[in-house]
Amino acid sequence: MKNLGPAIAWGLNRFVKVFGNLFSLACSSFTQVKKGRVMCWAYNFKQYSCNPRYLTEYLLKNNPEFEIYWVFRKKVDISGIDSRIKCVRFRSLEYYKLVNSAEFFITNSRTDPYRIYWHKRPGQKYLMLWHGGVALKKIEKDAEEKLGYSYVQKSKIDSKVCDLMTSSCRYQTDLMENKFWYSGEILKKGIPRNDIFFDMEQRASLNAKVRKLYSISSSDKIVMYAPTFRRGNDLSPYSINWDKVIPELEKVFGGVQVRVLVRLHPNLIGKVDTSGLVAYEKVTDATLYHDMQELLCVSDMLITDYSSAMFDFAMLERPCLLYATDIEKYDRGYYFRFDELPFPLARTQEELLSNLASFDRSEYDNKVTTFFDTNIGIYDDGHASEAIAEWMISRSIS
Repeated sequence: MKNLGPAIAWGLNRFVKVFGNLFSLACSSFTQVKKGRVMCWAYNFKQYSCNPRYLTEYLLKNNPEFEIYWVFRKKVDISGIDSRIKCVRFRSLEYYKLVNSAEFFITNSRTDPYRIYWHKRPGQKYLMLWHGGVALKKIEKDAEEKLGYSYVQKSKIDSKVCDLMTSSCRYQTDLMENKFWYSGEILKKGIPRNDIFFDMEQRASLNAKVRKLYSISSSDKIVMYAPTFRRGNDLSPYSINWDKVIPELEKVFGGVQVRVLVRLHPNLIGKVDTSGLVAYEKVTDATLYHDMQELLCVSDMLITDYSSAMFDFAMLERPCLLYATDIEKYDRGYYFRFDELPFPLARTQEELLSNLASFDRSEYDNKVTTFFDTNIGIYDDGHASEAIAEWMISRSIS
């Protein structure tokens, strides 16, 4: 009897998928692929963010001939999305029409055609704009045992139907060619979400917007603490006594006041009580802020642990420090040893305070430059979205 609930849930889930696929196939009999129709989603239909978002905004500004749709799950707030974007709810009748009529499919992570009721039709093109650039943690084929059989099979199918992936650097290209079960085209022009780093006008606008939202003075420095996701609800790895750390941060910035924005991983939203982590005078919870790249743009320093955001942030030529109290416990395999990285590592709060007290900006900048030149080979130059738009135009149906 104890297993009856899960068994019923599995059966219902299976029925929904089978029915959804049959219904989608039926819809395909009454629809045609429409030139210039673009279907976007991010993080399993849960966010308006990452590479699909930045490509969308480029297309809205520069290529109005594209008809852009975004797909979201029912409870996702879409009130702030540009009115030129047509928003569709996952599994709605409109969704089934869209999945059969879109010419371009654009997402930022693996998908399973069976689970989204998509059977690729002639003329349809799928762009998988992976949600990262440089990786620290091992991914895809290198993490096959930990990712599990189901994910691996989904990834292989995803790569088979994919028409284009994009790369931010020489290092990422090597991963895509050898670790993604992918043999298709790779556009080596950077990734859309990093274009913002090269747009000074947009960065200035974002700076004013974020400071107003969180009541931060224009003269204060912003330090973002953005640790990566851990399974379970243990918040202890994220705990920092900011009353001790902030004075050292202010010394690094020559005595200027510092405000801290704490942004936990979106997977923790609604699952944990974060109030204890931000119960300090100069600390604000920014976990619900919709877009990580925007927060990176306005931050003067980043503190993280294992997040690939460290590599994105380095392109802004601002300091990043690592605070990782559970390296041995968390380890799922890394591409670089921590002593190879140019970012100062602390395993305890005392080490973090020590690293801040001894921080040498000139030495740090030299290490970052050497590391990126030797190991990474950045492609990003602010024109990734433009390059993808040109690719789409050149391959659009007649």
